[in-house]
Amino acid sequence: MRKEATYKSWFITLMICLAVVLNGNIVFAASTVLSWTAPTTNADDTPLTDLGGFNIYYGTAPGSYSQSIDAGNVTTYQVDNLSTGVTYYFVTTAYDTSGNESGYSNETSKTIPVPDTTPPAISSVQSGDITYSSASIAWTTDEASDTQVQYGTTTSYGSTTTLDSSMLTSHTQHLTNLLPATLYHFKVLSRDASGNLAISGDYTFITSAPPDIMPPSTPVGLRAD
Repeated sequence: MRKEATYKSWFITLMICLAVVLNGNIVFAASTVLSWTAPTTNADDTPLTDLGGFNIYYGTAPGSYSQSIDAGNVTTYQVDNLSTGVTYYFVTTAYDTSGNESGYSNETSKTIPVPDTTPPAISSVQSGDITYSSASIAWTTDEASDTQVQYGTTTSYGSTTTLDSSMLTSHTQHLTNLLPATLYHFKVLSRDASGNLAISGDYTFITSAPPDIMPPSTPVGLRAD
C-alpha cells in the first residue's frame, strides 16, 4: 500500500527502451528499461538525506497500476516479462528510509510490439556470369535480410559463401574456384533482422568447359621451291 507523501512531490522522466528477447527461438515476452532522475529535497524544501529507493507501478490502463516493483535505490531499472501487443503505463515513486513515499511521477507508456516471426520471402533466384571456374548467384527478398549461398556438386552442397550481413532486398554472391564443365547445386539463405531464416529450394547450373589454351603443333616440312 502506498503511503501519503511526506516530502515534496517531484517530477521524473522515464526513458523506455524495448528489448524483445530472441534466444535461438522467438519468445513472446519483452523487457523495458526505465530511467529517471532522483529527488534531492523533501516536501519542506530541506535537503533529502535519507533516500531509501524507488517503487515502480505499472498497468495496462492509464492511471491504473495493478503491478508494483521495489526497484531499490537505483535510477535505472529493467521491467521484465511484459506481454507483446500490449500497451503498458508506468509511474514511479521515491521513498525514504522511514517508509515515507512520494506521489507518483509523470506517467509514460510503451506499446510492446508483436515480434516478427515470418522469414523473408525469397524470389527471382538465378545464376549468371558463368565461366569454367566461377558463377554469380542473385535473388531478391521481400524484406531486408542478409546474404549467403550453399553450393556443391551434390544436394549435400558442402561449401558455403562468407555471410554478407548487410541488410538488403537484392542479393548477390560470387562463387569461385569451381570445377570446369561441372553440374553444381546451390541454395540461397537470407535471415532478417528478427532472426527469421529463409532457405530456398535447390537450383543448378553447369560451368563452362575450360578455354582452349593449347596452340597447334609447330609446322614442319617448310621448303622453298
